[in-house]
This record gives sequence, C-alpha cells and structure tokens, in this order.
Amino acid sequence: MRSSLSFTLIITVIFASGYFFYTALAICPIPITYRIGELDGRFNLTEDEARLSVTEAESVWEAATGKNLFTYDAKSDFTVNFVYDERQAFSEAEDTYRAKLDTAEQVTETISAEYTELVASYDELQVTYKSKVAAYESHLADYNETVERYNQAGGAPTDEYRKLQAEKRSLDVGQRELEVLRTNLNQLVDEINLISEQGNKIVARYNDGVATYNDTFGQSREFTQGTYSSEGRIDIYTFVDKTELRLVLAHELGHALGIDHVTGSTSLMYFLISDQPAELTLSETDLEVFASVCGEGSRWDTIEQKIRRLIIKITL
Repeated sequence: MRSSLSFTLIITVIFASGYFFYTALAICPIPITYRIGELDGRFNLTEDEARLSVTEAESVWEAATGKNLFTYDAKSDFTVNFVYDERQAFSEAEDTYRAKLDTAEQVTETISAEYTELVASYDELQVTYKSKVAAYESHLADYNETVERYNQAGGAPTDEYRKLQAEKRSLDVGQRELEVLRTNLNQLVDEINLISEQGNKIVARYNDGVATYNDTFGQSREFTQGTYSSEGRIDIYTFVDKTELRLVLAHELGHALGIDHVTGSTSLMYFLISDQPAELTLSETDLEVFASVCGEGSRWDTIEQKIRRLIIKITL
C-alpha cells in the first residue's frame, strides 16, 4: 500500500503541476504566436511591411530579455490587426498641418534671407553714397571758393575760366550720379519696408499656426493608437510614422505578455507616448516588471512549476 500511495502522490503532483503550469502560461504564454489579421489598405502598408514592423517591435523585448517571446505563425489564432478609424484620420490631418507649417517656415526663412540681403545691400550702398556725397561737397566747396576769388578779382583769365567750366560739368555729372544713388537707396528702403511688412504678416500667421498645432496635436498622447485584447488580438488604429508604429506595437506586445503600465516616462510600458528613446529599448522598470511576470522566480513561477521543471530534468 505504501508503494501505491507513493505512486498516487507522484501522479497527483505531476497532474497538479501540469495544471498550474498551464495556468501560468495563460498569464505569460511565451512564446506567443501571431499572424497579421485585418490590414486596412488606407494605411498604405503591405502585409510584408506590417510583418516587418511587428518583427522589429518584438525584437525590442527579445533583445533585452534574451528570450524567444514571439513567433510568427500563419495559422495562429492571435492576430495583429490594422484598423483604420478616426484616429488615423486625425494623425493624417496632423501630418498635413505639419507639412503646411514646414512650408510656411521655409517661406519665412526665405523672406528673412531676402530681407537680410536687402539690408546688407542698402548698408553697402549707403556707405558708397555717403562717401561720394562727402567727395562731391568737398569738390563743390573748392569750386565755389575759386569762383568767389575770381569774382572778387574782377573775373577769371580765359584758361582758368575754361577750367572752371570743366569743373562745373564734372560737378553736374557727380550730382546726377548722387541722384541715381539716392534713388536706388530709396528703392531699397521701399523694398525693405515691403518685405518686412510681408514677413511680419507671414511670421504672425506662422506663429498662430504653431499655436493651433500645439493646441490640437501637441499634447502627450495616451496609448490609444492600439489596444490589446485578452481574446487574442492586437488592434493598431493609428501611427504617425514607422518609428511610432514600432513603439505602439512593442507596447501592445508587452500587454500581451501580461505586463501592465509602469512608471517612468522613458519606459516602453509607460501609459503615454512621451520620452521613449528613438532607439527603442526596455527601461530598468520594464525589465523588472517583465522579470516579475515572465521570468523564473516571478510571482507566476509557482511551486508546482518548479516541481515540474525538476521532474523534467529528472526524466531527461
């Protein structure tokens, strides 16, 4: 009878450990198999591109943990779906608005460059004008002094008179050149004032646009771009670009592992799209929570699981 009881106890433990083992896998059922399910064509994403994005997202977890956590299986019941709704329309509206702002910014920069160039031309021409004015006034003062001296003497000799006439013609030419320069300066001033006025209007519209953009699109967003359902699906609703798509997918894959939101704005499992690095990786908090949920020695690593692993080692 003792042998029979012993045998019964072992069988009970084996079956019991099997029960808790699969219960634990229901919490952290790794590796999770998946396939691409619904893929709305309005995302302009091929199935191969969708698969690649999921692969990149799963690699964030697998590279950091050293575990095979996810596996593509065309027959899997677990699906990753791309469902187009108003959230993606909102995202596309954001892209369109941002493109308009970028264009306005380029126009503003172009006008600013033209303004700077016009001011530089004005400054350079003004220096030339002032120099020529000073030379002309000095020449005119010498001419007037000479004329006054000859007038007081009763008139200039014929040769001197001819020289004075030549100087008078030279002064007239100089005066016309100064007039041309003055006209050019005034034209530059008009152009500068015009472009300044246009630039101020464009800058004001641009600043208003930036304020509108920030009010409409600039807030940190919760992870409403995607959802995970325990029924066996991840639904992706919106993403700005491939980088954000990878972030949203990696976040939802974390939920598929049984991981809830964590603290720390740089964490992958933080509830906001916030300060996560462009080169996506798991934070220390992400890793700690992963270890508590899926690692050996986790809260799901029950006594029965440990017994099961021991039995497996013995049978091997």
